[in-house]
Amino acid sequence: AAARSREPFRCATLSISRALALSLALSICRPPLAAMPRPMSTAESAFILRALGEGLRVDGRRPRESRPLSVACGLREGSVEVRLGETKVMAAVSAELVEPFADRPTEGQLLFFVELSPMASPAYEPGRPSDSAVELVRLLERAFRKAQAVDVEALCIVAGKRVWSIRCDVTLLDDRGNAADAACTAALGALLHFRLPAVSIVGSGSEAAVKKCEAVWPPPRASHEICEPVDMKP
Repeated sequence: AAARSREPFRCATLSISRALALSLALSICRPPLAAMPRPMSTAESAFILRALGEGLRVDGRRPRESRPLSVACGLREGSVEVRLGETKVMAAVSAELVEPFADRPTEGQLLFFVELSPMASPAYEPGRPSDSAVELVRLLERAFRKAQAVDVEALCIVAGKRVWSIRCDVTLLDDRGNAADAACTAALGALLHFRLPAVSIVGSGSEAAVKKCEAVWPPPRASHEICEPVDMKP
């Protein structure tokens, strides 16, 4: 019997209450992630104070003016590039069928991985994840997994045997501030752009097997508003 892979990513369209929780989570991040503490020169201090006195930020924006946002979807489904001002982030989503965890046999998996490219800032180095990368992963997990933005139960194909494991890879290509906002926006866009392939279930009971089909089910209409994450700090 044929079975559709229900797409839970429409649930990633966060409700207003979850968007507020997301904004509160984002407020703890400090832009840019790679900012290194150093003494401020007298000229820099004077320039910043003069700009504030004129109602401008250092980059020329007004106090309540946000960075311009652009989202570009790639040719491959689930691939998105986000530009927030001069900050650039790329996100890619993939999926594979795996066995569920023993204590959660009817729930799929939603995993986030973050790479801070050395091209983004001289402060980033290749190798093991830095503290900033770990902090950003935890932020994405709170924003999507802990807030139940994605229905993980809809990722179940055969309880106790096969579920979808969704992997979202986020790469920071250029860090010029608001990297957390850009990363969350890229992850959300990639999840919305991604399509799960259709599957068919052969057999029943303990003999049930899952096979992928070539067809991809069209996405259902979104039932909630799509809320953009916004950092509460300037």
